[in-house]
Amino acid sequence: MNVPFRKSIDKMTHELVDQYAPEFDEEKATEFAGEHQDEKWYSRFQLMLDMLLDTNFHFQVSTYLKLAGAIAYFVMPFDLIPDMIPVVGFIDDVWVMTLVLDSISDEVERFKAGRIW
Repeated sequence: MNVPFRKSIDKMTHELVDQYAPEFDEEKATEFAGEHQDEKWYSRFQLMLDMLLDTNFHFQVSTYLKLAGAIAYFVMPFDLIPDMIPVVGFIDDVWVMTLVLDSISDEVERFKAGRIW
């Protein structure tokens, strides 16, 4: 990927996450997860939620903000592409989730390694 383009995408994602992080609501996120268990992206959403809610897993504040922002963005129905638009409504949400998970991949691997399955 073109480096300047990637930096622009990263900056825009960071701004979206910062904007939505204060909107994180554990109850809404848990309810949202329960309603979307059949979606292809569900396991990645649940992973982010599990990381955020696991009181035994410690990470940097910046990681918390990224997770909280991505989850809140996903749960909000009105964002760049409103979720109620059939087929394309969750494209932007999945995009934000993917970029956030990529940006914290070391933390994700550490979390997965420490989980008891």
